[in-house]
Amino acid sequence: MLKVRACGALIVVVIVTLVVSNYLQQFWVAAFAGGLEPSGSWWSPRWLAMTWGWDVLVTLAASLVLAVMLPRGSKIWWYIGLGVLYALVRFFGQGGYRGSDADIGLTMWRYGSYIVTVVGATFGGVVVLALGAWRRRLTIVGGGREA
Repeated sequence: MLKVRACGALIVVVIVTLVVSNYLQQFWVAAFAGGLEPSGSWWSPRWLAMTWGWDVLVTLAASLVLAVMLPRGSKIWWYIGLGVLYALVRFFGQGGYRGSDADIGLTMWRYGSYIVTVVGATFGGVVVLALGAWRRRLTIVGGGREA
């Protein structure tokens, strides 16, 4: 029963994240695109912060939300699964496959955006699990209540 609950939480978080991130991304892009030169390349720090930075931020936030919904003692695989599932839904939803006529740099940037979603979700999972371990450690070191 716990796995069904966790799978349901994973699916809900992916769907809500897609809807919310598609709406909020326009504000993120507007914040970065104000002074961006049209001739800037895809690997400039500002362009990467605008594109890949958004992907990392969204999946990091999604993994924190997933942590609230998962049962206690969940493993890192749930967070990696969140990143992979989110990347796959985006890949198939946005028509991720590009023909061989695309520039190699653009292709690297495009597929890199799917990879950084997995990295962001994994990093979020690491943060959540580390905080949980730290909290348990404080509870053990702090002792119990005195009678």
